[in-house]
Amino acid sequence: MENMLKKLLYKIEKLRNGELEDFEILKKHIQSLDEFQYKNIIDRLKFQIEIVEKYKPKVRPAIDPIVSTELGIYRRLDDYEIGKLLEYPECCIKSFVENVRISIDNEHLKEVDEIREELKNKGVYAIVLPSGFIPCSLKCEEAIKRGFIGYLNREEFEKILKLEEELKKKIVHWHFGYSEFYEKIIL
Repeated sequence: MENMLKKLLYKIEKLRNGELEDFEILKKHIQSLDEFQYKNIIDRLKFQIEIVEKYKPKVRPAIDPIVSTELGIYRRLDDYEIGKLLEYPECCIKSFVENVRISIDNEHLKEVDEIREELKNKGVYAIVLPSGFIPCSLKCEEAIKRGFIGYLNREEFEKILKLEEELKKKIVHWHFGYSEFYEKIIL
């Protein structure tokens, strides 16, 4: 899972150098950042990777909001490119863009009841996602496989809470709509 953050770092560096194809809009944006902005992104992402690697969570946390902002994610420069850059499953990218799903919605909440029933006796305590990731379904197998959705037992959930607390303390940011690194649905 922490390899996903390392892959993102690698891709950002390759985009900056013009060595990565298929991301024309993001490449242009990242190449336009001044050296201070670019170094800040890289340093903050490396620091987040360092913290996350200590915990080895089953679900990747949201990316530092300052990094996300500087990458143009909140400006929605190109949702398909951003989804690909972040390695979101194609089905989730399409659902987000084409169905304008910008938050956990009623369809997702119906799935919570189904999941609760299906996993009733399996020791699953919570469903956890990175903040800002809106899956096509809370049952999306590809998102689960990639570490964007986790059905966690109590111990795994507690580890996520500890990681999130450390990230909040050590990766200070000002993003008003982004106080958590994880979305958590207690079953």
